[in-house]
Amino acid sequence: MALFLSTYVNKVDKKGRVSVPARFRAVLAAKGFDSVVLLPTINGDAIDACGMDVMEGLLEKIGGFDPLSEDRESFADALMSDAIELPVDGDGRIMVPLNMLEAAGIDGQCAFVGRGDSFQIWQPEAFEVRKKQARARAAKKRAASSESDGGADV
Repeated sequence: MALFLSTYVNKVDKKGRVSVPARFRAVLAAKGFDSVVLLPTINGDAIDACGMDVMEGLLEKIGGFDPLSEDRESFADALMSDAIELPVDGDGRIMVPLNMLEAAGIDGQCAFVGRGDSFQIWQPEAFEVRKKQARARAAKKRAASSESDGGADV
């Protein structure tokens, strides 16, 4: 299984063009895609990115809601309405819409952050803060788990 792993920082030009890391392009290609889907994160602090397979999985989950439910409408509106499929050009670049870059605070450089089946695009310093917070939460949870199961190391 091809996974999006690691973090890469690349330059973003004034038109929003950025080179997708070669490893990430290889994962997309292994899945049969020559494009990437972008959508703002729910918190608006970054940009989610994935292949069409992940979007199809999200649509399937949304389809599991009652067709008349507010939850279905909310998730469909939040996830599908702002999603955009972008081709990866011959030089390995995509052109990220400027409004997405601005909303995520990205200017000049961005961090491509692997998340397994998808990746995110962050303003590099903001991601470093996010990563420190995530590690602190994980360490706290690990400590609590270790205490609850008699000190066994997780």
